[in-house]
Amino acid sequence: MASEHFRCSVKAPFDRLWQTLMDEVEHPERFNKGILKSKILERFNNGVLRTVSVPDADVRERVTYRYENGEISSQLVGHPDLVGVIAKKVSPNDADPESWILESAIEWESISPRVDHMIRRNVERFVTQSLENVKKTAEQVEA
Repeated sequence: MASEHFRCSVKAPFDRLWQTLMDEVEHPERFNKGILKSKILERFNNGVLRTVSVPDADVRERVTYRYENGEISSQLVGHPDLVGVIAKKVSPNDADPESWILESAIEWESISPRVDHMIRRNVERFVTQSLENVKKTAEQVEA
C-alpha cells in the first residue's frame, strides 16, 4: 500500500481547530479547489457517509471522527479500482503550547495503473491544500 504523510502547526485553540475540521467534513469543497462538490448521504453518531466529486471521479467516503482523540478518518467505500484512507490527527505541539500539530496521512492501493498514477500525481497538492486552508481558517481571529 502506498502512503504519504503531511503535517503543519496551527496556532489556534483546539476547539476552533476541531470545529474547522468538522466544517471540512461537511463542506470539503470549501477547503480544496480540487473538490467540485460533496453531499452528505447519511449521518451517524460519530461520522457521515458522503459523496465527493473530483475532476476524475465521484467517490463515496465514510468519515468518522473522535473528538476526545483529535482524530478524523475518511475511508473510500465501494470504489472499483481503489481502496484508501485519509487519517487526520490533532496533537499537542510540545515546542509551542499555544499551537497544535495537524497531521494528515493518506494510504491507498489501486488495481489500476491509471488511477495509481493520477493519485501519485495529485496527492501532495490535494492534501496540502486542504491542510493549509484548515490552518488558515482556524487561525483567523474571530471579530
